[in-house]
Amino acid sequence: MLENWLKARTIDEELPSWQLGKNIAHFEGEFPNLKDVKVALIGTGKEVDTIRQHLYKLAFPFGKMAIADIGNLRKSNEEFLLPVIRELLDNNIIPIILSHKALQFSAQFKAYQNIRKSVNVAVIDESTPFHSEDTNYLSSIRKSKLPKLANLGLVGYQTHLTPPETINFYQKKNYDLVRLGKAKSNMEVVEPTLRAADTIYFNMNALKYIEAPGLWNNSPSGFSSEEACQLAHYAGMSDKLTSIGFYGYHPKKDKSQQTAQLIAHIVWYLLEGIYNRKRDFPASTDGMIEYIVSFKDYDHNATFWKSTKSGRWWMQMDSNTNKGKHELIPCTYEDYQMACQDELTERVLNVLERYT
Repeated sequence: MLENWLKARTIDEELPSWQLGKNIAHFEGEFPNLKDVKVALIGTGKEVDTIRQHLYKLAFPFGKMAIADIGNLRKSNEEFLLPVIRELLDNNIIPIILSHKALQFSAQFKAYQNIRKSVNVAVIDESTPFHSEDTNYLSSIRKSKLPKLANLGLVGYQTHLTPPETINFYQKKNYDLVRLGKAKSNMEVVEPTLRAADTIYFNMNALKYIEAPGLWNNSPSGFSSEEACQLAHYAGMSDKLTSIGFYGYHPKKDKSQQTAQLIAHIVWYLLEGIYNRKRDFPASTDGMIEYIVSFKDYDHNATFWKSTKSGRWWMQMDSNTNKGKHELIPCTYEDYQMACQDELTERVLNVLERYT
């Protein structure tokens, strides 16, 4: 039972009927009924309660989408977080984790162990050190056999802050790498990486210090508040996304509560994305337009698919694990255009290397 791992919260403030906090179920006294719930908010401790206060005051234009705030963990550790996420996933509920500890992403990933054989992960961060004990949230998932790490996308990294061995690791594995400058020059380039993810780790350190001062050691450069909200909206729109965590908030540094308010806005745009999902993740090719492209340097053709519902694109590749079946990899219209000219983008090259 979820309430064994969680504790209720008391909501002191009376909210008007149009605000989000008035339209969602809360763990206050009795545990809420999650039968029809689509999204569940989890806090790993009272450190994130300020984010909730600001989130509750935002508008609720999400119709009948059922959202629940199921409180905070009784203990702020992986052993308490993992079973909560796993039970929510088993019931097709999307967990949104609010945490100040990066290492708790390990529980977010391990929760898929008995649900998926392989998992696609997207990381939004300014850097991903592999050898720092304090922030090495990727160490356990890189070595995991079940679930297997199928693909890892790194969005918004800054080269001057990222160990060269990290970049080399991503490149050797043909994982997705999107530098901060490339993302800021064209935000649409990150959308396929987020659309491909089953689970997303969003480190608030990816934001500029001036926009989010309530963090430890974030740099002067990074995503703006508007760009962070756009990233969250892209994530929410993906039919594939089944969990996401927002990490790194430290209330003691957030004197004006500016960062808490910003994270609340980011979570709101995630919810808006979930509410506006097109349900066009192509389990079948119904409602999809097919385009076939031949490559000079590869033995087979590539098939691109365009959704008539959303205008989004996928690239079809033979499955590595299931003979005779195919996997559809999110891509952009630009990827298709360049392929037609026999000029392959970095994304398409990485996909071809992974699947051929």
